[in-house]
Amino acid sequence: MDLRILSHGSVSPAGIGSACLGNAFPQTVVTDAADGGDHPASLVDRSHPSLTAWEKSPRLRRASPISYFMIEAASQALAAVPGIDLSRTGVVASFFLGCLVYSVRFYRGMNTEGRRFASPILFPETVFNSPLSHVVSTLGIGGPVYSQIGDKSCWATALRTAECWLRLGEADHVLVLGAEEFDPMTCHAFRASGLMRKGGLVPAEGAGALLLTASRSPCLARITRMTDGHAFSSQATALEAAHSCLREFPESDPVLSTATSWLRDLEKQAANGRLLPGEGALRGEAATASAAWDTIRGIRLIADGAVEQLVIPYWGLTRQFSAIRLSADKRDS
Repeated sequence: MDLRILSHGSVSPAGIGSACLGNAFPQTVVTDAADGGDHPASLVDRSHPSLTAWEKSPRLRRASPISYFMIEAASQALAAVPGIDLSRTGVVASFFLGCLVYSVRFYRGMNTEGRRFASPILFPETVFNSPLSHVVSTLGIGGPVYSQIGDKSCWATALRTAECWLRLGEADHVLVLGAEEFDPMTCHAFRASGLMRKGGLVPAEGAGALLLTASRSPCLARITRMTDGHAFSSQATALEAAHSCLREFPESDPVLSTATSWLRDLEKQAANGRLLPGEGALRGEAATASAAWDTIRGIRLIADGAVEQLVIPYWGLTRQFSAIRLSADKRDS
């Protein structure tokens, strides 16, 4: 495997742009939409001019926040590499909860007013493919387009899809997007699933984007190895899955800390002294958006010369782990 990362983009609670990922995520107290309990969350400033500027597009007037996060992150990545053929550019997006804001509004309307009054305006924005459709239509991208659903580990599946398209010649470049949006119902869902009780999970929102190619172009970093599908059925079996995941990489490779919630202790045990010093995980869980941000953090470490290669694990909260190895452009792996 030799996927070359040409550029990236980010929308996160820390701010607009990848450079902001070095900042701490602010937290706010959010009231659970179902039971009225208070919980911390890390949210994007949705009033930021870089996001509200997209409201001028007629297609995006009714779009959910996740669409704005994705299109801004994607446009950052594309702007950094001008002149590529958008008709030969594909897009893969990975989601966990997806278009949650409008989904909650739609089903709340059904429950309170009856099925006959379900809003036909809201329904299209509840579909997982909807935000990606907005992205490619607004930016004029003409290559293959695909949405995938899963937890944080799904990010690796999206990268594999991009590799497949590039290897088969279906596209010259591929944008890979991870995105999540927050609604107070998220707190209720995480609490009901037990995730809020296991290590202080803090929900977050935002998006991240990578622009990839398989050509021998100069790049920020290369993805030289990947593993996924390390599944577990309970917390008791999760540690073995974590060990299995990291055993796919040389023991000399440092590991970037990316774990949140109860997975932090598991990561420390599985890494067995390989965690990169001074690089703690982001304090907020946004599933595939977090996976994108973690990848960008690794790219920046390589670009700054801090390391020549490192492993970035994606610890999925719902039964699967995956990881990639990033290498500097000058290094043969």
